[in-house]
Amino acid sequence: MWVEPRWAGYQGRVAGPLPIVAHDVHEKIVEEAIEAVLSTVDMSAVLERTGRLLNRRFGETRVAIHRLVEAEPGRAEVALVSDPLHPGAAVGARFALAGTASGAAVQGRAPVVVDPLSAEQPRFSDEPALVRAGYGSLVSFPLVFEDQVLGTLDIAHPPREGLLACCFQVARQVAHLVAMALHNSLMVEEVRRLNRLLDRENRRLKEELREIRKAGRYVADSPAMAEVVSRVRLVAASDTTVLVRGETGTGKEGLARLVHDLSPRFGGPFVVVNLGAIPDTLIESELFGHERGAFTGADRRRAGRFEQAEGGTLFLDEVGDAPPAVQVRLLRVLQEREVQRVGGASTVKVDVRVVAATNRDLERMVAEGSFRQDLYYRLAVFPVVLPPLRDRPEDLRPLAEHLLARHAAAMNRRVPAVPPAAWAALSAHRWPGNIRELENFLQRALILSPGPELVLPPLPPAERPTGAPLSAPGRFDDEVRGVIERALQASGGRVYGSEGAAALLGLRPTTLQGKMRKLGMVRAGKGTAGEV
Repeated sequence: MWVEPRWAGYQGRVAGPLPIVAHDVHEKIVEEAIEAVLSTVDMSAVLERTGRLLNRRFGETRVAIHRLVEAEPGRAEVALVSDPLHPGAAVGARFALAGTASGAAVQGRAPVVVDPLSAEQPRFSDEPALVRAGYGSLVSFPLVFEDQVLGTLDIAHPPREGLLACCFQVARQVAHLVAMALHNSLMVEEVRRLNRLLDRENRRLKEELREIRKAGRYVADSPAMAEVVSRVRLVAASDTTVLVRGETGTGKEGLARLVHDLSPRFGGPFVVVNLGAIPDTLIESELFGHERGAFTGADRRRAGRFEQAEGGTLFLDEVGDAPPAVQVRLLRVLQEREVQRVGGASTVKVDVRVVAATNRDLERMVAEGSFRQDLYYRLAVFPVVLPPLRDRPEDLRPLAEHLLARHAAAMNRRVPAVPPAAWAALSAHRWPGNIRELENFLQRALILSPGPELVLPPLPPAERPTGAPLSAPGRFDDEVRGVIERALQASGGRVYGSEGAAALLGLRPTTLQGKMRKLGMVRAGKGTAGEV
């Protein structure tokens, strides 16, 4: 009833060997099939091109691809159909393989030929429907790739077209190509399925991480900090530039991270750059990137921090320390949302939310001309002021507990008990270094007290006697001039040498001389190693 490479006739008679098409025509069809089948992993395009090729070469031809259903052994799914005589064939329908030509081809792992088809005495259950649709012959090729049967390629011809005299050998090779395409398509579908699962898992994990950060990043039990967090929640949803202000150590970077975590950009990067810690000669390259050959040592193009923060948040810490040239470029980025790399002629668009921070008096710097007024207004769109730790005593205990738990976990030890006397000592200290000082002190205490109870090391002395008035500093230049004058007096007017004023101040002599010239200080005298 089915043979390979012979054929089964109407009464089951076996005829002679199958005719083969002319060699040159054969090769041309196979070449076209290779191009049609292997040029894409889209099975819809594969069927359309294969059906068009077979119809052009062999007349009206029904081409169907049946794919085995892995979850349902013994069943197959109609993956694709090209049927010029019956275009309404249902794609996606599933059927039992038993009793069908496809089932016989899968079971025998060899082509099954039925020529002619019979509705009165069918050998396979799918014959009557094909006869009613106007077809007279059928061949079902198993789609085998790497010894795995993936499905079948079924080709049916009208009676007047015949089957064996024209297309068996060519279609057999096409079936092998379709098997490869089906395998590739299945692999692509599996990769896409896994990618969808990974995307869902990543979104879930990011949301969980976001909730953890929201719950644990910021300790804000005091009314003052509750107001700060409330302001952050209001501004986080937008792309508005935020300026965080406060004393050193108050947690400005942590608040900037909270802005990022509560914003729609929480899945993007959070990039930190401290403008006060980068040399003036490198700061432009660090922020805006550089092109190859822009300066000595620039052996390749490098993206700056703005480009690295694409789609996320850039935290500009110590923005008050930005040099004048950098202030101009920062203003352009905030206005135009584009950067120009050092040594480059073209601009690069950036999608970045900026959060800046400073502990300096920017208003005073603007009045003195050391900070651009237009940049100040661009940065201070939404200011947030962090109160010092001494002004929010309600936060000290929960902060200390949080920091102790975090550092104890890092040391792989249990959190020690804190006796009442220790809490009283911690509460009495003013913590001029704020949260950073508290964290460093508690970390030191953990190291020095390995037992079950926390033993505090000596607290640093108060910065001034209790109740003593806090005098406001003078102008910066006046304060610097006074320091230099005291150093010159202590060194007998000498700048150079191991006992000179420069050594006392920890400066290079040329640096000290430059500051004196800038301040308009008159010559202070001669030294053993040179003269001011």
